[in-house]
Amino acid sequence: MTPSNYHLQQRVEHYGVPIGDAQVVVVLVHGRTITPEYMNDFVVKRLEIEKTAFVAPAAQGNTWFPKSFLEPLAENQIGIDFTLQRLETIGNELLERGISPKKIIWCGFSQGASALCQFMASKPRRWGALIALTGGLIGPPGTKWLIDGDFAGMPAYFCTSDVDPHVPEFRVKETAAVFESAGADVKSEFFIGRLHEISNAEIAQAKSMILKVLATSI
Repeated sequence: MTPSNYHLQQRVEHYGVPIGDAQVVVVLVHGRTITPEYMNDFVVKRLEIEKTAFVAPAAQGNTWFPKSFLEPLAENQIGIDFTLQRLETIGNELLERGISPKKIIWCGFSQGASALCQFMASKPRRWGALIALTGGLIGPPGTKWLIDGDFAGMPAYFCTSDVDPHVPEFRVKETAAVFESAGADVKSEFFIGRLHEISNAEIAQAKSMILKVLATSI
């Protein structure tokens, strides 16, 4: 018997302007052991951006799937499946409210960024943007991914650092290449000496991407 999806029972926090008043909605997906409040403190407050709603779901136990995203898929599969269902539910709820997919931006950090990469790859479409802060597609070294669809020029940002203990450069490069081959407009950055955190440079990049979507949504 398949267990019920525990992520669907967790809270969803909202920051910024109300969704009904927003010109852009950003879905924020936290990393392992952190919370929506972390994303508010280290992303939303630093962006200092207007006319934007932020939707931040929480994972059960603050963890989307139990092990490293580089472990064999079987070690994480139930958690991954539940996470993708949680993200799809959020996306569908926003679409059902009449929000254009091009006004929805997906932004994740660490495990949350990896979850978003996997979600996007599983059901590609032209969203407003993907901002994957220190994350990449899920699977052990040697995994091959085939995206069955077209991102139609969707902006996508991928990054990590040379000393990050969780997200190696090779996986971010692989992920960027896979998304680019499926029609995303990709930018990648690799920082020197940056710890496992969200740097000012990454916040600046995220802000630039959100402002571009805002400028085209008026």
